[in-house]
Amino acid sequence: MTTYAVAIDKLVDELGRHDYEELVQRSGAGAPGPDRIALRCLGQDYLVSYPDGAVTTAAGEPVDEHLAILLLLYLTEAGGRLVEGRWIAFEQISGGAGYVASFRGRVVAPLLRTFGQRPEALLEAAAELDGSALDLGDAAVALAALPRVPIAFVLWCGDDEFTPSASVVFDASVEGYLDAEAATVLAELATRRMIEAAASGSNKGGTR
Repeated sequence: MTTYAVAIDKLVDELGRHDYEELVQRSGAGAPGPDRIALRCLGQDYLVSYPDGAVTTAAGEPVDEHLAILLLLYLTEAGGRLVEGRWIAFEQISGGAGYVASFRGRVVAPLLRTFGQRPEALLEAAAELDGSALDLGDAAVALAALPRVPIAFVLWCGDDEFTPSASVVFDASVEGYLDAEAATVLAELATRRMIEAAASGSNKGGTR
């Protein structure tokens, strides 16, 4: 049994210990039926069966283990904290200081490589994931990464003296749902999906 499979088994066991109605209420998830929980993550809909914890797309296709762990963790750790409309840096998340280097390498660096010189592409890519523009930096977007965990991606284009830079921040509500490691995984997933959306848009543009 793989490490991921062990982690999933533990999370499924934990899921079954929670009351269905409490899980839905505390996470802000949907309740399509007494044995299913609906979660929207980065513009896509997923279903988590209850209490056995099988995670699928809305079409019923199984998801990869990383995403299954993330969604199960979000449900089992949900404390009911509402979105606050206040952004905090990754370092401010409990335990974040120990993951800063990993966070920058897995999230900030790819963001800069792809969008640092073309911030307009960030806005277009985010729109594919239910994102909205923010009035921050030279270009910024907010993504509803999970029902109660918005993430903002901010770019500064730089000039002759300064190179482009980026910041990735979280609504303060994140601390009621994810630890620093899980927050890194979620932000990395969001970054990867925006990069994929940008590449898809570029390919479509090239075929016109």
